[in-house]
Amino acid sequence: MKKSQRDETERKKFRPLCSKEHALRVWMTQYSYFFDRSNSNPNEAEEIEKITMLDSYDDANFLFHVFNDIFKSKDKNENESKNRPITKFIVKFHNGVDSVEPNARLLDCHEFAMDWLSEKNICTSAVMLTKSGATRFEWTDGDSTNNDSNNDHINNSAEKNQMKHAVKVLRYVEGTLLIDVVNALAEKPEEQKAFWRRVGEFVGEISASFLQWNPETPSIKEDGKRLYRTLATRESLWDVRNFEDVRMFVDALKSKGEGLIKDENAIEQVFEWYEERVNSIRDDAKKLRMSVIHNDLNESNILVTASDWKERVKNDNIDVLNDFACIDFGDICVSWTVIEIATAMAYCALATPNAPIESCEKMLAGYAKTFSLNEHEIKVLPVLLMSRVATSLVMGLYSHHFKSTEDAGCGENQVKKEEKEGEFQDNTAYLLKSQETGWNILEAFIRETPEKLANAYAGIFAHRL
Repeated sequence: MKKSQRDETERKKFRPLCSKEHALRVWMTQYSYFFDRSNSNPNEAEEIEKITMLDSYDDANFLFHVFNDIFKSKDKNENESKNRPITKFIVKFHNGVDSVEPNARLLDCHEFAMDWLSEKNICTSAVMLTKSGATRFEWTDGDSTNNDSNNDHINNSAEKNQMKHAVKVLRYVEGTLLIDVVNALAEKPEEQKAFWRRVGEFVGEISASFLQWNPETPSIKEDGKRLYRTLATRESLWDVRNFEDVRMFVDALKSKGEGLIKDENAIEQVFEWYEERVNSIRDDAKKLRMSVIHNDLNESNILVTASDWKERVKNDNIDVLNDFACIDFGDICVSWTVIEIATAMAYCALATPNAPIESCEKMLAGYAKTFSLNEHEIKVLPVLLMSRVATSLVMGLYSHHFKSTEDAGCGENQVKKEEKEGEFQDNTAYLLKSQETGWNILEAFIRETPEKLANAYAGIFAHRL
């Protein structure tokens, strides 16, 4: 079993077993130094308005709404309290597999990538320091908030795992999720197409910025070179350079019984095209350039930060560098440069099931305004796009059907639904969200064929294939 396959399998076993109570404990013990507690009970989290558990694949994320004026508002009435200023943070518990070496050093790469893009005027998040000045710290499953017997079901579940997890807090980026903007434009197809073109421009800016993060760039400091080399050794299943590793998970789903994979023929067709069209040039760096890529610019990892985005979209005057942001660097790696736009187009297609092919062409047209692809990259782009869609469909199914029985709510120690509700994340809907329309989208691209798609894409870049 290859490392990419082993890591992805292990992630299902070592998801962090944490609740809002655990996240609050993290905040109180590691991060509440933001606030002067000289006049307050140190055991009370008076600055917290609310905590929300967010969807996540194999990590656990909590959104904290924090009052800025904790000690200035004790005597305010309820109506005034509603208007108190709020700052938001993400408390992130990393998957156990990504929290230990050699994978843990990738977390340094995440932080460097955020700083790198920020220096290039691309909006993203930032890591907040702990009380001791560290960018993250270690948390162990079972570190509950107290010893109350009411929390026994938390402790019992966690004791089975006892995995160490890296935890960090990120500054929350205010904005509207890309998918929410796209959905809002569903009845305005022309505005939606123009918007996808702007998103493509933004992805191109990211490609151009990351292309400069290279050991051969004279201005790169030694730390940047070291982290680049770390990313270059990463083996990730979500890097479609390793698409053929997905076959193991296809076989595992088949072993569960017939019918789980809606269209096995479609998956096999993509594997066949990958072997024919991608593997023949995969080792030629002159044809397929290598660079750092974000590798997950999906509909939830790009934000529209402009508060007046409706007006800006209507008038097609989105400012690409000022009105967009990108988040979540968990899949960052060094791979073929073209995979960045292939991945973004895959999720563009999944987000617009009524016009996936046309929407992708609009995104690529925007990308071409800020970044260029060579003819070889264009030739493999359709197959890489389909490979990412196939990976998303297969791994969503696998993650759902092969969840660890040690997750909260599973196995012999399952607690009553009403007792565990809200304690641990149920990400079933998140894992399966693309299944309903995703297979039809994959089939639509297959019907178009790589040749036809590549010729259309070449025309966007004024290439002749």
